[in-house]
Amino acid sequence: MINNLILETPQGFSDFELLDSGASERLERWGGVIIRRPDPQAIWPRRCGSEVWGKASAVFDPAGKGERGAWKFLKSLPQPWTVEFSGAKFLLKPSPFKHTGLFAEQAANWAWMVEKLKSTRSTGSGQNSRPKILNLFAYTGGATVILAKAGCLVTHVDASKPAITWANENHKFNSLPQDSVRWMLDDAVKFVKREVRRGAKYDGILMDPPAFGHGPTGKVWKFNEHLPDLLSDCVSLLSSNARFLLVNGYATNSSALALGNLLEAAVVRRSGPVEAGELCLKDSSGRLVSTGIFARWRTS
Repeated sequence: MINNLILETPQGFSDFELLDSGASERLERWGGVIIRRPDPQAIWPRRCGSEVWGKASAVFDPAGKGERGAWKFLKSLPQPWTVEFSGAKFLLKPSPFKHTGLFAEQAANWAWMVEKLKSTRSTGSGQNSRPKILNLFAYTGGATVILAKAGCLVTHVDASKPAITWANENHKFNSLPQDSVRWMLDDAVKFVKREVRRGAKYDGILMDPPAFGHGPTGKVWKFNEHLPDLLSDCVSLLSSNARFLLVNGYATNSSALALGNLLEAAVVRRSGPVEAGELCLKDSSGRLVSTGIFARWRTS
């Protein structure tokens, strides 16, 4: 039973800093680059003045030319530039959808997954002794790189070819073994159903489904409508030695409590607790800014 919600913030991510927020924007430092991005939830006043906000090298304008807006560059940017977390390096660049290719708040979940995998054991040898992880809607591979670096065999699934290309570049940039990741350009729902039919098993599963989207064949994805069946299929893919199942949610009208209740029902026959909460960033004044929701199951 979920009675308390957790507020998670990334720890030890010195290459990222939320400098300030407010007036529907966030001011962030990624390594040596400062950017301004829209955040519709930041309806409060800013705490810093123009002397701080004026340091931004790039601003995303939602009214700019482009499907969802465009970047305005005030200073020259290295493209890409790099940041580091826990020994893993990532290539960043301004994307057409206001992102940089990494979600800093996810560092809290990366650390949580690595910790849960420390006690994973296998009776196999070689590759069979390494934890097998399924990363669905895997984007540019932040979690994939962290997990591969921790010694896992990761199946990275995403329907976007540019995203998988970017993730592959991150993987190569970290000089990870080529066979540490299996790259799948595929619809996550269809891939999971094929894995169920094959009898595949994973020691951990994570997913970051969009609120709304289209697969490579144009099939529509709706978070609240399609997530329950996907979760049910994913539970059947968990090995007897599985350590976790993690679900993230962004820009969805679902609550963390609703997501937690859904996951709790899906893993009802598995031992271990379910917890849910919000992923947050803490600005320089200590104020928390919510960026998304999560629910996660772990073994006891």
